[in-house]
Amino acid sequence: MSFDAPPSPVADGDLASLFPLDRSYTFLNHGSFGSTPLELLAEQDRVRREIEARPIEMIGRRMDTLLASARESVARFVGTSPDRLGFVTNATEGVHAVLRSMRWRAGDEVVCINHVYGAMRQSLRRLADEFGIVLRELTIPLPVQGSHDFVAPVVAAFNGRTRLLLVDHITSPTALIVPVEELGREAQRRGIRVLVDGAHAPGSIPLAIDRIPCDAYTGNLHKWCCTPKGCGIVVASPEFASELRPIATSHRYGEGLTREFDWQGTRDMTPWLVAPAAIRFFDRFGWDRVRQHNHELAAWSHRELVRRWDVVPLSPLDGSLLAAMAAIPVPEKAQAAFASETAMQAHLYDHARIEIPVIAWQGRWHVRVSCHLHTTPGLVDRLDEVVRGLG
Repeated sequence: MSFDAPPSPVADGDLASLFPLDRSYTFLNHGSFGSTPLELLAEQDRVRREIEARPIEMIGRRMDTLLASARESVARFVGTSPDRLGFVTNATEGVHAVLRSMRWRAGDEVVCINHVYGAMRQSLRRLADEFGIVLRELTIPLPVQGSHDFVAPVVAAFNGRTRLLLVDHITSPTALIVPVEELGREAQRRGIRVLVDGAHAPGSIPLAIDRIPCDAYTGNLHKWCCTPKGCGIVVASPEFASELRPIATSHRYGEGLTREFDWQGTRDMTPWLVAPAAIRFFDRFGWDRVRQHNHELAAWSHRELVRRWDVVPLSPLDGSLLAAMAAIPVPEKAQAAFASETAMQAHLYDHARIEIPVIAWQGRWHVRVSCHLHTTPGLVDRLDEVVRGLG
C-alpha cells in the first residue's frame, strides 16, 4: 500500500472505547506499556476474586493446572514448546534470570549494540562488577538502511573470549527491528550463546521463537498483547533449558524449568492467567490484521512526520525496519527551545497533554510514536501541530 495515506481501522466503531484511556490526553506511548482493554481488566478482576475467595485452594492446589493451560496458549502464540516457557513479570526479569543462570569467568565478553535497552545494560554492568566480565557495546550509527548495518559490526566484534550476544529484537530507543535470525546464526556458528530481548515483539510482529537461533528469548505480553501489567515470558532452547533458573529460588529447585518458574513464592499470577484471554481478544479482529494495521500506521506516522518536520529518517521510509513504533528526530528549532529532552517531554505532557517519550540519541532528540488499535491519525496530527509550534 501507499504510505501517503493512513491505514483504515481494523473494524468499525470507536475502538478506543475498548480501552480505559483518559482521552483528554493524546496517548502515543503504548510501547512503554499498553493500556489493558476494559474486558480484560474485568476478566482479571474475576480471576482475582476467585483466588481471594479460596486462596489456598486456588494457589496451593489448582495453580499448576491453571498455569499449564495458560502456558500452552501463550507458547502456541509465540511459536515455541510450553515445556520450555517460563512466566516472569517482565522481559527485564527474564533477561536477568538468563544472565544469572550462566557461569561466568573473569574476562568473558558479552557483545551488545548501543541500541540496547538501558535496564539490560545495567544488568551487564552488574555482572562486570561481580564477575569481571567485559562488556563490548558496539555503536550502530544512524541512519540504518538494512540488516547489513547491524550484522557486519557485530560479527566483526566476535572473538575467542565472546561468551554471549545480547540483542534486542526491536530496539526500545530507536524502534528498529534487528535481524536476530542472521545474528543468531553467526554467533552460534562460533559457539557463542545468544540471548534475544524481545520485549516489544509479542503481538507486534509475527513471532516463531523456535525458528530464531538463540539459547534464550524473553518478551512482554503487557505491551502489544495488552495483558495486565506484570506479564512476561522467558523461553529456553532445549540445550539451555536444564540450566535456566528463575531469579527467586524456591521449593521446586531442580524440578525442571516450568515447575521452578511456576512457583517462585507468593505473587500475583493473574496477569499470566489472563494472557490467553488477551490473545483471544485480538484474535476476534484477526492478529494479522491487527499487526498490519499497527505497522502501517507507524510507517505512515514515520513518513509524515519526517516530511512535515523536514528531518532525516533513522530508517527507510518504506517501513521495512519498523514494527508498531517509529522514532522521528525532533526539529532543531523545537530541540533548541528546551534545556533537555526530559524538559521537552514534560512540556508536551504538562502543557499539551501529549504522552510520548522524547529520547536523546547521538546528539539529537527523537519522539517515539507507538501505534495500536486506539491510535488514530488525528493523534499524530496533534503531535505534529504542537511540535511545529515549539521554539
